[in-house]
Amino acid sequence: MGSKTLAVIAVVLVIVVAFFVLDTTSLLDPILERLSLREPEATYNSVLRVDGYVDEANSPEGFYAITYSVSNMGNETAQNVTLAAVVDGEPQATKLIPSLSVSDNANYSLVVPAASGELHLVSLQASCEDSVDAYSFSFGAEMPRTFSDNTELAKLFVTPREPSLVALKDEVLKDALLKMKDWIALRNWVGNNIKYEHDDAVHGVRDYWQLGKETVALKTGDCEDFSILLCSLLRAAGYSPDDVYVVIGKNPNGYHAWVKINLGSLGWYNLEPQENGWATLVGDFLTLSDYQALYQFNDQQFHQIS
Repeated sequence: MGSKTLAVIAVVLVIVVAFFVLDTTSLLDPILERLSLREPEATYNSVLRVDGYVDEANSPEGFYAITYSVSNMGNETAQNVTLAAVVDGEPQATKLIPSLSVSDNANYSLVVPAASGELHLVSLQASCEDSVDAYSFSFGAEMPRTFSDNTELAKLFVTPREPSLVALKDEVLKDALLKMKDWIALRNWVGNNIKYEHDDAVHGVRDYWQLGKETVALKTGDCEDFSILLCSLLRAAGYSPDDVYVVIGKNPNGYHAWVKINLGSLGWYNLEPQENGWATLVGDFLTLSDYQALYQFNDQQFHQIS
């Protein structure tokens, strides 16, 4: 193979990687807008956000008071909003809100009997014609720190609303060079700043799943801790719950966790969060190609694959 052919291949590879890694849209937009070749598109949508917590101060003995709400964070009035509250798998309330204006919110509360010292799970979901949001939280006891195919327990580990992770996401994306795509910038930070450590060395037990904020504080974790942190950051950055997951899989040597992300026209992509952006394309494939996915989840969804 001649030197000219090698040079052409190298140039093509550079272009492909640049398209894959850099946010070329944001680089071209100012030029196209100035040339009037791209008109700004105005879109109007309602964007629901549901939230909730246990109001321990106002909980009568033997009961827990749960306060929950739905807000419209979009730029269009939300019509026919349904808000459902489920506690420990049992439906507790369903509210129908005919209209929810921009920046408005609807607040509710309920009281449920709950045994003290036991773990209880709350799932909230709001939906309308053009928006869906869900939020889960636990109360009453420490949640288990191992994998569970209990869908509500698994979803609690991905925490895109955790304030410290939101602040970290903002800092990482603000400092990203060359208009790097968000998912590359965030995987770079995780791969470069978290060190792999086995759970028995850090927690004294064979398996201990950390929350994202704990992994950042410790600066150590194992495969699921890297994956939970990166998925939480990507969700905080605005990736839809339909487009990014923690994946649990296995090969003949054992179990592993990684992140699966939908890159739009490029399709679904499996990435190894223990590596930084240099692993993109070749490195991720070599690391993950022999694993079979078993489960995938985020803060709002849980799917058993096989």
